[in-house]
Amino acid sequence: MTVLTADSGSRKAGPPGAQASVTALRIHLSAEHGGLPAGSEIVIGNVRAVAVADLSAPPPKPPAAGVGDPPTRPDGRPDRLPRAPEPDVGDEVAGGPVKVAPEVTARLSSGGYVFPVYGTASFGDSVGGPRPNVPGGWHHGEDIFAAAGTPLLAVADGTLHTIGFTKIGGYRLWLRDTQGNEFYYAHLSAYSPLAVEGRSVQAGDVVGFVGDTGDAEGGSPHLHFEIHPAAMAGLGYDGVVAPYSILLAWRRADDISFSAGRIFVPTGPGSSTLPPPGAVLLEADDIASTSGLVPGALERALKD
Repeated sequence: MTVLTADSGSRKAGPPGAQASVTALRIHLSAEHGGLPAGSEIVIGNVRAVAVADLSAPPPKPPAAGVGDPPTRPDGRPDRLPRAPEPDVGDEVAGGPVKVAPEVTARLSSGGYVFPVYGTASFGDSVGGPRPNVPGGWHHGEDIFAAAGTPLLAVADGTLHTIGFTKIGGYRLWLRDTQGNEFYYAHLSAYSPLAVEGRSVQAGDVVGFVGDTGDAEGGSPHLHFEIHPAAMAGLGYDGVVAPYSILLAWRRADDISFSAGRIFVPTGPGSSTLPPPGAVLLEADDIASTSGLVPGALERALKD
């Protein structure tokens, strides 16, 4: 009996390729047993994968380095929407791979918002975590994990812009909704045919697909998603709210204010640029006769 065996190898003829297999349990009968002759093998839990290169078509050409000049209007002004605050550094490459978008139907909230990933996905609350390779050094969005190639949806009616590849975000895009709020999608594996600069989309439209491009390469496929409310535009790239509570609501097709999102307060230089609070607590009264902060108070309350 052999437990957990693995085998791999490459093709010796034909197009380049490789194969690998894993077997959970293999039993070799050295003598007749249960009506099976000696030499029989019983295999349980076997999986095999084979990959062969397709040489019938030339490899795709890499995208041109750099971004071309944007188209201009008759008056000479660039025909481009104002750029959103950009987290990426390094050279940018325009365009990217495009896949045919599947027909999907997403349940929208009454306010017209939808969860950005179609189908099964998982996420936490990681805004503010250390990220040394982005401006500010902290995580500005939420990572939504899903299978590679999972369709990504426009969260609201709006306009797509700043589409292309960067070293950090990989294939990414921005969506500006009709209220001026900005949404950032990063690490896409490909775009849908709708992902065109300046294109208007509706909530629920497929705009791209989950991947691991940019600095996510080699990790679990996921969508890096950010919410930049219009009211916080004056803070630039730091004008974000934690999407966690908002994503939970959108998944249930519920409406929620962007003010419900937690705001990460950075420390150090620049922290004084945060907007003043909307309300100041001047006085508070506890209507409870016993405070749970006083040692022994909880025990006395239970006895009463």
